[in-house]
Amino acid sequence: MTSLKTPLHHITAPAHVTNANVIIREDPFRGHLNLRGNPQDEAFTRAVAKVLGVALPTQPNSSAEQGTTRIYWLCPNEWLLLVAADTQAQVEADLRDALAGQHVAVTDQSSGQTLVNLSGPQVDDLMMKSTVYDCHPSNLGIGKVVQTTFAKTGAIIHKCADGSFDLVIRRSFSDYFFLWLADASQEYGLRVT
Repeated sequence: MTSLKTPLHHITAPAHVTNANVIIREDPFRGHLNLRGNPQDEAFTRAVAKVLGVALPTQPNSSAEQGTTRIYWLCPNEWLLLVAADTQAQVEADLRDALAGQHVAVTDQSSGQTLVNLSGPQVDDLMMKSTVYDCHPSNLGIGKVVQTTFAKTGAIIHKCADGSFDLVIRRSFSDYFFLWLADASQEYGLRVT
């Protein structure tokens, strides 16, 4: 039996790093579900909240979380649900049951993307030079979610409560993402955890 590997299972920090001020950690313990529906429909929002244990965020660029479930607002009728690994099939089935008869879409995207966390004393500096979005703390506050680019790949960026950044990137761009990150963080030092 072969073991499943994350998109970035093979990465290592550059050997010459002695003082790492940027830390990368891939989170393989998340399932990714895309949810579409009408937030104006109380039956929709109530059913989703019952299944997930947390209400959908309806304000632009917002997020919500409860336990191991995190929800990112992507547009007025679309959300990315991050759930505990290996639960996405059950969560998808539960959502489909709860939303039966409604005009909705639930799609498992777990195999197509990955979640990476960037932290460290100079992560703000790295972010400000790696994305076109203004990641300064005064513009990208805790809990805010934006869809933008990181280098030349699309990314969903979430500012976490601890000041770190979660980035959701497509699996097919993960090597490019890491090569860019390793190069862009040379002046800061990069540690892989």
